[in-house]
Amino acid sequence: MSARALNIRDASGFQHADDRYYYRPLVSGKDIFSYVAHVPAGGGVPPDTEEAKLFELSLFMIDGELVALVGDEAFPIRVGDALHIPRGTAFGVRNETSRSASFVLSFSPPPRSGTIEEMLEAARGRGRRVFAPAEFDAVIGEPVFPLR
Repeated sequence: MSARALNIRDASGFQHADDRYYYRPLVSGKDIFSYVAHVPAGGGVPPDTEEAKLFELSLFMIDGELVALVGDEAFPIRVGDALHIPRGTAFGVRNETSRSASFVLSFSPPPRSGTIEEMLEAARGRGRRVFAPAEFDAVIGEPVFPLR
């Protein structure tokens, strides 16, 4: 195995679905997957009960503020907050603020096998636009957390 670090400044990403939720895969391994999610003002992703059956999640807020939708609860999460979402618990987020928000989300087990490059290629194959790292400022607005 050859270890290497991937800095978010160098990470490409894509839109989750037909929504206002974007992510940049950072770590893809046999037993874990992590990405940085970006949710522009007014954006979000609804809870998915089918997807919840597949994964245990760990979230860490790095920029902005969101409303977390966890099971039947809705509550604010802010920079520095960490959240565990057990397998079987539907999870989503809403951005009710006027600026973008970002968080790290980790999955176990990973949703897909393969490398990040294969994941980006699969996104292209599903008709998703893959954004180069520099393009994210135009998509999500200038982040506050230190990307530069």
